[in-house]
Amino acid sequence: MTPRLTESMVSADLRHRTYDYGRYEGRDWRYFEPLLARMHPAPLVLDLGAGLGLFLECCQQHEVQAIGIELSREGVQAAAGRRLSIVRGDITQPLPFRDAAFGSALAHHVLEHVPLEKERLILKEVRRTLRPGGFLFAVSPNIHHPQARDDPDHINLFTPHQLAVEARAAGYTRVELGTNFWRHFWEPKIHLGQVGAVLAGMLWKLAPIDRLAGSASVLAWK
Repeated sequence: MTPRLTESMVSADLRHRTYDYGRYEGRDWRYFEPLLARMHPAPLVLDLGAGLGLFLECCQQHEVQAIGIELSREGVQAAAGRRLSIVRGDITQPLPFRDAAFGSALAHHVLEHVPLEKERLILKEVRRTLRPGGFLFAVSPNIHHPQARDDPDHINLFTPHQLAVEARAAGYTRVELGTNFWRHFWEPKIHLGQVGAVLAGMLWKLAPIDRLAGSASVLAWK
């Protein structure tokens, strides 16, 4: 007899139960050091869609307590094999964590992979699991970036200001866009290195123009 499908089973994320991480070959935890510095996380940190656990490992290297949730079998096995704290779970469903369990949370290139209604559930569920005064750092590709639009796995893209509207609608009391930056349009003709990163941040603060942003990110406080 065929088992009856429940509503949660029908709406579950079936596409990401397995995932090919080939595009991340050669990347290690040091990739996330600039992001960790921008985030200034408050422990315990929740990493949503933790992938191979590289951000978790970065936190571990810097003695910041963190736990990840990841759906793909490959990601969970890779992270668990390095003794990182990770649980297998579907972030498009209610999160398996108690209220006010975390000081901060990261959604790094996660929200663009889920339908709009699921993204809104994630934002609300993360807020539930944050302590009062806790915050979410969400980073997604900017909808104006051609490569972001061309990726078939990107089904829910934003501008920075649109992502801020989503966060406020989910109940976050304070939302900031200062983590955004202008796209490095001078690359690769003029390689400015760290100077270019500083310049990109300054340009965003002077003229926060969505079309010129290199990403769509927010810091949102409960």
